Amino acid sequence: MRFFPALCWLLIAGLFTACSPKAAVFGTTTGVYGASFDHFAINVEDVDASVAFYQKVLGLEEIYDGTEKENIRWLSLGNGMSLHIIESDRSEIRLHKGVHLSISVTSFDAFVQHLRDINLQFWSWQGVPMQTNDRPDGARQVYFKDLDGYWTEVNDARVIWQRAQNARP
Repeated sequence: MRFFPALCWLLIAGLFTACSPKAAVFGTTTGVYGASFDHFAINVEDVDASVAFYQKVLGLEEIYDGTEKENIRWLSLGNGMSLHIIESDRSEIRLHKGVHLSISVTSFDAFVQHLRDINLQFWSWQGVPMQTNDRPDGARQVYFKDLDGYWTEVNDARVIWQRAQNARP
């Protein structure tokens, strides 16, 4: 019995440690300041419609929005990264495919079929409708626009990167 209080404290400490956020959750860091990607923000006409679009197309999960404002919602991009969707004035925004959000998926063919199934127009980098293309590094990619004209690239670059990492001695 004399070890019971100590055992309880160890179990409680272990529980809190297991439930606390880990630094690795926020991805890798680089450079002298430990920089890492945090979020990508877009300004939209209708925050609810845009959230529904990204949930339907990419299956993104809505997460807590620290601002708690009605015109702002956050969606998880995984590993502590997020897409911030902000309903605001868009009158001075000009969009070009060269400026885009890029998402890597592990099931590229299934994702492209999903785009076809939901009748969402997509393009290759070269602008060919309903076609994918291969990047010079071998990753396959496709581009689509959201409701406000923002471009998103979806690729399988993570698969290529993981293959390269596994091939290292």
